[in-house]
Amino acid sequence: MLSAELHLVIVNAIFFLYKMGESMLDTTTKPYLVSAVCYERFLSEDFRNRTLCANLEKYPDLENHMQIISGNYLIYYRLLLNIPAIPLALLCGSYSDRYGRKVPILLPSLGSVFAVLVYILSDLVPRHRIPLIFCGLALQGLFGKSSVITMAVNSIVCDLSPPKNRTRNLGTLLAMNFIGVCIGSLLSGLFQDLIDLSITFLCVAILHGFSIIFTIVLLDETVPYSKDSGSNQKRCEICEVFRPSNLKEVISVLTKPRFLNNRRIILVLLAISLITQVCRAGETDINLLFITRRPLNWPKSWYGYLVSLDYAVKGLCLFLVLPIFANHLELTDTAILIIGILCKLGRYLWAGFCDASWMVFASVAIGALGSVITSALRSLVSKVVDVDEAGKIFSIMLAAETSSKFIGSIVFLNIYGLTVDVFPGAAYLVEAVLYLCILIILSTVYRPLQKMQQNALLESMTLDLSYGSS
Repeated sequence: MLSAELHLVIVNAIFFLYKMGESMLDTTTKPYLVSAVCYERFLSEDFRNRTLCANLEKYPDLENHMQIISGNYLIYYRLLLNIPAIPLALLCGSYSDRYGRKVPILLPSLGSVFAVLVYILSDLVPRHRIPLIFCGLALQGLFGKSSVITMAVNSIVCDLSPPKNRTRNLGTLLAMNFIGVCIGSLLSGLFQDLIDLSITFLCVAILHGFSIIFTIVLLDETVPYSKDSGSNQKRCEICEVFRPSNLKEVISVLTKPRFLNNRRIILVLLAISLITQVCRAGETDINLLFITRRPLNWPKSWYGYLVSLDYAVKGLCLFLVLPIFANHLELTDTAILIIGILCKLGRYLWAGFCDASWMVFASVAIGALGSVITSALRSLVSKVVDVDEAGKIFSIMLAAETSSKFIGSIVFLNIYGLTVDVFPGAAYLVEAVLYLCILIILSTVYRPLQKMQQNALLESMTLDLSYGSS
């Protein structure tokens, strides 16, 4: 049996490989879809097709028209990628609390490998490119994508971490997320500029292959497996993922009475998580359209570089700044959350008025500390629920976050489409208003949150003392 510290290292490595592969795939597929939309628009005019789609900035009216159409296709992209993942995330939450975390970790990587094969085929069959891209997206979604694996690895970290170290360990895991996305986005941009699209997809499959191998060979279960009866011994374990009662158990986490009205705290934290992820998803899609139009006119490969820089800065903040906040300054999770919200608010206000490349890069630095929001939220939620509910509550959070991805796309891409001719930065300002609303919502549970964290700290100290005296 591995030590808790070594187990955490292995989990972080697996998650890093997965996120690097996922990021390479996303930052390659999204611009690939946008280009495919333009090329399909002029499919019957091959020469005009290549000329117009490579030089859209020379035709402002056509550029605006294609931006609106591309925005609609990005909405379909989000829907296919995320809707199928929601029910699987909810089912796997209860399953992982009962049978273990390994199967939920494996499923998304398997789905990505199958999707890559379809994307490579789409590059070889131009006339059916968009339908094949959509098939690949649906495959990724049906296997749970990032919501299922994120639920599983966060649950493992909570299984292995005492309350006083949980925020730091969850922050380290999220840093693996950001650094994986950073390197994956950077490699995606480099490969698209220097090599071939199919080779990029092949590298994604290799990364997910390593993630699968590490999970099978190196990862130990943190949930003790128990067989209820002789009949259960013959039952197909993987079939248990789809047991209807799993959904009932997950929903009960939100509905059952809790001490000191902690149910209200859970619902408020889930609402905050949903709003932040809606803004994050909207920001991601708007960025792609915003930087590739006038006056910036960035090459599409630069989108990968921007995403890479953004996540690199976020990862550094989680590695360097979050431990200082949590361990040295001993700030509560609530205080860390407020700091992150204020930084994101500042970033969106700045981004709304960006009209030069340096301003876009500066916005990354302004919002860097916003990266602590997710770690603080997950740590708070894990401290409100019982120990054996970690998988269930994280499955709810990740299902909500997954829902928010297509909600954010639909809302903010429509706002962008309506305002792009008048003020392209309007969508960013709407996001800033939403973060103001988050601060107001958080203020309604500030005192109960502080009291809950004090109780969790006392409980952790009591456990440490009893451990030392035994």
